[in-house]
Amino acid sequence: MSGVGPLNLSVRKALVAVLPNGIRAQVKPMLSHTAPLFEVRVQAGSGEHRFVAGWAGEGWPADVERLLALAPEMEVAFGKRFSRGAKERLVAQHRGWVDESGDANVNLETGLVILREARTQDVATESPIRWTETMLAAAEAALAGVAPTVHAVEAATGMSRGAASNALSRMEKLNLLKRTRGTRGPGSARHVVDPDTFLDQYAEAAALLRRKKLVIRVHRLWKDPLQTFENEIAPTLERVSSAWAVTGTAASILLAPYLSDVTVVELYVDDDLFADRDQLTQALGGRAVDRGHLIEVRALPTPISATGPTIHGIHVALPARVYGDLMAVGGRSAEAAHHLRETVNVGPRSK
Repeated sequence: MSGVGPLNLSVRKALVAVLPNGIRAQVKPMLSHTAPLFEVRVQAGSGEHRFVAGWAGEGWPADVERLLALAPEMEVAFGKRFSRGAKERLVAQHRGWVDESGDANVNLETGLVILREARTQDVATESPIRWTETMLAAAEAALAGVAPTVHAVEAATGMSRGAASNALSRMEKLNLLKRTRGTRGPGSARHVVDPDTFLDQYAEAAALLRRKKLVIRVHRLWKDPLQTFENEIAPTLERVSSAWAVTGTAASILLAPYLSDVTVVELYVDDDLFADRDQLTQALGGRAVDRGHLIEVRALPTPISATGPTIHGIHVALPARVYGDLMAVGGRSAEAAHHLRETVNVGPRSK
């Protein structure tokens, strides 16, 4: 495995930084594994604690999901700086974490407990940039192949010129976009700095904003969800909705088959149909329920979200949106997300 030496040093350095003085630590690469795993020994007095550590790269949720999928035996994840979403995922899976910023949350059955918060610098800093709906729309435009210029994003999304300019500027401040030197104005050229980082940050932001959205749950009877959508639901939605698309597991099966079963079909519809619950449930041939649902319906997050391909008469969401929704669900859906990312072009290009 390439890069094991430097990663070994990174893991040890991050671990030593969060341990009390006098505590010894040994880190040994597990070379037989396909994932970047390490056998760690922490000597505290007469006691010794052993655990399996894994390297999660930058520390985005996608990095964590990839590591969990490749190495379920991993007990503590190490990375450069874990995002909030990544930490939440690790907690949900009962895994600890240590990162290079000095953050640590480890609580092992052996009795090893490490709780540290990264020190903050006592200097005036700008408020962190929070993702907005307009930023998400501009990001999806770039993910769909639209040039990240004010003119192009304005035309693709329907947002105002000011909103497009602000969204692109905020992504530039996040170091996701970079302006070509010497260019200014609505048509000035920007490019994506790093496609992987761009997609990871977009996916995390999409997941956070998705949690705040209203969901309508619908139950109906069917033998084959995709066949029913193709033969019954899709033709009806074409008549009553100006824009709609499936996402999640159902979309992943259409785009890049990995999972074999669809438990719940996730669907986006336009705002007007979403606001008319009676018409919506009639179009889907079911009834609204609080639980036991087979369809989850949300309003389209952005105008770009529904611009994926049409397969067997079923509109599929933008592949990057499908990826983000799968990552938001986690578990087996995250595995399908990784397969989708490896199989289909879901990200922007750097130039």
